[in-house]
Amino acid sequence: MSAVTAAAALLAGALLAVHHPLWPNAALLLFAAWTVGIVWRPSIWLCVVPASLPLLNFSPWTGWLTFDELDLLLLGVIAAGHARLALRPAAPADGGAGLPRFVCVSVLVFSVASVIALGRGFADAGGFSFGWFQSYVEPMNSLRVFKPLLWMLLIAAPMHERIVDSREQAMRSLGAGMSVGLTLVGLAVVWERLAHPGLLNFSLPYRTVGAFWEMHVGGAAIDAYLALAAPFAAWAVWSARTPARWSAAALVALLTGYVCLTTFSRGVYLAVAAPLVLLGIQLAARWPADAATASFARRAVVAAASSAAATGLVVVAYALAGYRGVIVVVLAAAALLALAARRWPAGFAWRSTAGRALMAALVIEALAVAWTGSFLIERMSQSDRDFGSRLAHWKSGLGLLYDPADRAFGIGLGRLPAHYARFVRGGEFSGTVQWRDDGAGKPSVTLAGPVSRRKLAGQYSLMQQVPLLHGRDRYRVELDYRVWTPTPIFVGVCELHLLYERQCQGAWANLVPSSSSWQHLSLTLHGPELDAGPWFARRLGFLAVSVLEANRAVEIGRLALTTTGDRPLLRNGDFSDRLAHWFPSAQGYFVPWHIDNLYLELLIERGPAGLLAFVVLVGWTLRRLMSAPGRDAMLAPFLAASLCGILLVGLVSSVLDAARPQFLMWFLLGFALLLCATTSSAAAPSTSLRCR
Repeated sequence: MSAVTAAAALLAGALLAVHHPLWPNAALLLFAAWTVGIVWRPSIWLCVVPASLPLLNFSPWTGWLTFDELDLLLLGVIAAGHARLALRPAAPADGGAGLPRFVCVSVLVFSVASVIALGRGFADAGGFSFGWFQSYVEPMNSLRVFKPLLWMLLIAAPMHERIVDSREQAMRSLGAGMSVGLTLVGLAVVWERLAHPGLLNFSLPYRTVGAFWEMHVGGAAIDAYLALAAPFAAWAVWSARTPARWSAAALVALLTGYVCLTTFSRGVYLAVAAPLVLLGIQLAARWPADAATASFARRAVVAAASSAAATGLVVVAYALAGYRGVIVVVLAAAALLALAARRWPAGFAWRSTAGRALMAALVIEALAVAWTGSFLIERMSQSDRDFGSRLAHWKSGLGLLYDPADRAFGIGLGRLPAHYARFVRGGEFSGTVQWRDDGAGKPSVTLAGPVSRRKLAGQYSLMQQVPLLHGRDRYRVELDYRVWTPTPIFVGVCELHLLYERQCQGAWANLVPSSSSWQHLSLTLHGPELDAGPWFARRLGFLAVSVLEANRAVEIGRLALTTTGDRPLLRNGDFSDRLAHWFPSAQGYFVPWHIDNLYLELLIERGPAGLLAFVVLVGWTLRRLMSAPGRDAMLAPFLAASLCGILLVGLVSSVLDAARPQFLMWFLLGFALLLCATTSSAAAPSTSLRCR
């Protein structure tokens, strides 16, 4: 079975790579090198996968919604991991290892419920039909939602091998990978805020999304990621054994705090803070604080005071010299910190005092966001109203289970958006994009506005990433189209990071029907001069086309964007490669795409059996993690905090509709289950996992 699985994963990865819209040859080469690298060094993937997960999605450039670059990474792990298992000699059984029978049954029940829901999703969408660029209402959306669970089930055996081979190394690899991933998310958010609202501007209604492009239709992808990953910032601080490493981990913790605060998500605040309090209680009960020497205590107090002074210096530098001043101060502080760390006495018990200093810095960071900006206060004041609307939303979602089969098995994976838009009154999409071929070699795209709600018009766009121009050059748009009723549209190029426009050049046009089949339109865009920003915070530019009236649609046969020098800027403007390089995005209204509750997601799409099995699995895992023996103490409490975080954020946010956070949840849950199911005492432990 391992040999067959390895061959299938290798073939699937190669096919996915050669169909990559941007770099097929490079993707195939990297996939092959990655797979061979795991065979050679099997321990690397447990660190690389969580480290690279936050960045491995290039949907705005590829146009892929069902697949992403993370799939290539995971298929390489599956192919190499199962190839090693197929070639590995059998080991004697270890009678102490295994999962309780009811846990194995829960895994089986959840998997079967998910497979049934996958089949029901295909059937509900009109039958399975493969496509590289299908939307959220087409059959491939069911596969998109099922795929993260499938990857985890296939990775479970190689993951178990890594835990059996070296329990401590597996835990350290996972913790290090999660810490690196958090760092990358933090850097992406710093770039985003430097480029758009400003690093220290907390008054604008701008909510951080980082590189979680799944949020082009709203949702809580970054919320779910932070709920899962934030405890590993604490792990990095706790596990650091030298002052230099502790300082680096403390910077990651402060960066993570900044990211959490700038999401302005009340769910994130709860899902990060409460598990960290629980984690602190667990750690305090397991390991009493070390007594610090007087010498190092004085050093720690000086370091804390220096940190507070440095914070004030950063604010002053920003006021006097802008971002350049901040960069100079940060670089100078980093250099001084590195020099000071070399002089700290590594043998002294300094960690307790340093931890209190870090806690004070995090509190100061939170107060700074709350006191220097009005958006956080505004978000908090809307809690009662938002909760009332969310209750109504949940009730509408439960109303979709009107059929006995739906109540027993769920409506099908990935079918929530289509059902909500169709059956809930006022729950329609703000727009749709549909590719078609008329059979005569003339592909086209139909861009439609909302069905009936006029106030939603213009809040859904077909976009493509384009370079931002400098100087006096103007954008010019050429459009081949046909309409059946008068249809107003907007065409613009904007400085944009997914959901929030900074400034735009655009043009409006009212398209009218004609006796001829296709018409041509030429538009010159007008507006303020666009700014790509400084080299360290380059802004993204996007062409966007949207329909400005309800119950209207335009069929586009060709779309071209040029400069005044006739330099073409678009790829696949004739849609001959379907929707490659095109990226639909919603603005401001995201209701039909998400139910905003993890447990209702499970109930509505997978049925009560799926929900019950999930609760049993997570409940048993948390119980075992919180009572883990000393050898597992390195990571077990942090895994427990991570799972508690996703359970909390799931009270008010969807989790399973975004592939990467969903996979990370299964990844950490699977690692915790396998950690609890294996022992490290046997001389030759078994690499097969059994139920007992």
